[in-house]
Amino acid sequence: MKSFFIDLFTLQFMPCHRKPERSLVIKEKQFPVCFRCMFLLIGLLLSGPLSIYGLSWPLPQSFAVAILACLPLLADGFTQRWKIRVSNNILRSVTGLAAGIGLAQFAVVAANIGVALILS
Repeated sequence: MKSFFIDLFTLQFMPCHRKPERSLVIKEKQFPVCFRCMFLLIGLLLSGPLSIYGLSWPLPQSFAVAILACLPLLADGFTQRWKIRVSNNILRSVTGLAAGIGLAQFAVVAANIGVALILS
């Protein structure tokens, strides 16, 4: 049970490379995930309050927004992986935040469709 909580608080469930040059370091302590993953998590966490205070769209537009919000992360990640260019932590942060919000929006769309299917 103790190892479960250690894994949870050190974010071991995240499929992240955890490279020191791409992670936040404070007082020689490295954050357990990279900037992209950290801001993806922040985007997921911010999506609830953002949707409560007005950041929501009708269902068809929500799906488009969800996909469009994830595209910059995919473009940044793949162009970096294919060695077309080198990304930086600011760009990783921005694309991670947008993708986190997009993934949360996608989950809301999927839940709405699921509920509509069940109720019909």
